[in-house]
Amino acid sequence: MANFNTHLNTALIITGLTSATLLSAGHIDLKDALWLWFLGSIGGLLPDIDSDNSTSLDTIFNLFALSAVLLVLHYITTELIITISFIELIVVPLLVYGFMKYIIRPIFEWITVHRGSCHSLLFILLCALLTTQVAWKLNDQSTAQAATFAWLTGGFILLGGLIHLLLDEIYSVDLSNVTIKRSFGTAMKIADFDNKLITLSSVVAIAGLIYIAPPTEQTIIALSDWSQFIFFS
Repeated sequence: MANFNTHLNTALIITGLTSATLLSAGHIDLKDALWLWFLGSIGGLLPDIDSDNSTSLDTIFNLFALSAVLLVLHYITTELIITISFIELIVVPLLVYGFMKYIIRPIFEWITVHRGSCHSLLFILLCALLTTQVAWKLNDQSTAQAATFAWLTGGFILLGGLIHLLLDEIYSVDLSNVTIKRSFGTAMKIADFDNKLITLSSVVAIAGLIYIAPPTEQTIIALSDWSQFIFFS
C-alpha cells in the first residue's frame, strides 16, 4: 500500500487542481478554495485513521482535537454568549484536547482494525456527509451559497478519501512482476461486512444525514454553470 507521503502529496495535487478549477470558474473565492484544498488533503489521509501506529492517525486526531476546541469555544462565545476569562480560555481547550487524546482516541483504536471499516467507501461517504452537515450548520443557511459550500466541503472529503483508497489498490499490484499482492481488494471495498454492527450503524447514520442534508437544487444549478471558466488567457 502507499505510504503517508504518497497519500498526502497525491491528495494535495489532485484536490489542489480541483479547487483551482472551481476558483477559475467563479464558483468559490480564494479563501474557500484554500479551505477546500485543506479538506481534500485531510480526506486523503482519512482511511488510515484506523491504523494504531501511523502518521495519518496522529495528524488527523490532532486536527480533530483542534477542531473540537474551536467548535467548543465557538459554541460558548456565540451560542451561550458567555464571556470567558483568561484562565478559562486556557483550561477549556486543554480539557477538550485531553478528552480527545486520552479518551476518544484510545476508544477509537480499540474498536477499529487497520483496513477495516474505515478503509471502505461507506466510511468515506459517512465522513463526507458529516462534514457537509457541520459546514451547513455553521454557516448562514439563509444565503444561496451556504448549501453549495456545504456540499463542496463534503465533496472534497469524499474526493480525498477516494484518492487514498484508489492509491492503495494501485500499490497492491506489482507492475514490475505483473503480480497481485495479497492486500489487493482490501482497500477500496464497499464496507467491512465482517463487522456487521458498525456497517449497519454506518448505513443508518448515512440515511439520517441524507434526510437532513442541505438542499441540492441550488448546488446543482451553481455547479452546472461553467461560462466563467478561463483555462488560458
